[in-house]
Amino acid sequence: MSRVARPPLAYRGGMSTPRIGEIALARGVTATWWYTAVGVVSFVAFTGMFWVLWAWASPALDAPWRLPVAIAGGAAWIASSVFLLLDYRPSVHAARDGERHPRSPLNMTGFAFAALGALLLGVGTSSVLAAVGVLGFVLAVRPWTPGVRWRVVVGATVLVTALVFVEASSFTRQGIPSSAFSAPAFFIVMLPTMTAFSLWWWEIVLELDRARAAESQLAATRERLRLANDVHDLQGHHLQVIALQLELAERLLTKDPAAAAEQIRAAQGAVDEARAGTRALATSFRGVPLPDELENAADLLRAAGHDVRMHVGPGTASAPAAVLGPIVRESVTNVLKHGDGARARIELSRDGDAWLYRMVNDAADRAESAEADIAWGSGLTGMGERLESSGGEVEAWNDGTSFTVQVRLPVAAQQAAASTEGHA
Repeated sequence: MSRVARPPLAYRGGMSTPRIGEIALARGVTATWWYTAVGVVSFVAFTGMFWVLWAWASPALDAPWRLPVAIAGGAAWIASSVFLLLDYRPSVHAARDGERHPRSPLNMTGFAFAALGALLLGVGTSSVLAAVGVLGFVLAVRPWTPGVRWRVVVGATVLVTALVFVEASSFTRQGIPSSAFSAPAFFIVMLPTMTAFSLWWWEIVLELDRARAAESQLAATRERLRLANDVHDLQGHHLQVIALQLELAERLLTKDPAAAAEQIRAAQGAVDEARAGTRALATSFRGVPLPDELENAADLLRAAGHDVRMHVGPGTASAPAAVLGPIVRESVTNVLKHGDGARARIELSRDGDAWLYRMVNDAADRAESAEADIAWGSGLTGMGERLESSGGEVEAWNDGTSFTVQVRLPVAAQQAAASTEGHA
């Protein structure tokens, strides 16, 4: 009998299983990076646009060839920002991991476009300030060691600001009001600081994410150490008792065979106790509370693009997770495999003397596929097999717009599940 494949993102919990929340946070860090990069490139584009407008409108730049040269310089500058930022992220990751990031083609291409952009923009606008501003941006976007970037940015900003006053006075002597020069000058002065601040902010987000990951790993390590200590204490105690009982049985074997047999039986009982204790210990670490199962299920469906609504009735925290937990996971697998809509609803409540679990999702055009899955008994038949020993039942139906899986489990099955966990 075929079975429905598990989703690639496991959400069963436990010490070594990544949670969906962590995956979402990692995606959030990546999204923050792209927002930052787009913001920096946009600021470069606006700055270059103002310098091109200056080349077009300035009465001091009446040569017709200056405008296309300035446009080419602005385009080269934008291209350099894209290449340098594409190389920046892996450089920072390598530095955080203690590795040396080799000079990549992206880095060298970015430098080449920056040099070309500085030359063309400076010639096209007849401004040393424009050329130096491009180079100041390149310095700001480099992955400097902590503390160095801001010293470099402050130095570049001071130099660019000084050039603003020099060129403004030069234009004033030519009869050009300094106000006409204010917009490109303002953007070129602010660019290094804005770039450095944006990248610094993203690095803070990255550090926070790394700290969160380190804390999660530390917590997992502590759990492993606690498990190792518990296993050591449990097994050490029982093994010591078993060794003493067997040693005593060996001494009594020739003198009192009946007493020796009694000690051997006691040792066998100690072995059974050790086995039961080990199983109980493993179960305590392996089990996931049912509310966590439901939250993880909702997180997984949201990560897959579903609009998830969840209703959990009062008192459901005491529902048997050993029985319903696998059912929740199997039903989510069914939604991910057969659901063709964008909405899902998860419900768990107490209905008289039974627990009622329901998963509802849009069926849309995949209704026939879902019905075929029921007929062939893949995932849903697996649910029925799990519920059979507990007296539960599973139903599934399609009303044309939604596909529903409903599980009813008698409350009496809770004691049976607890008994099964203790003697598995």
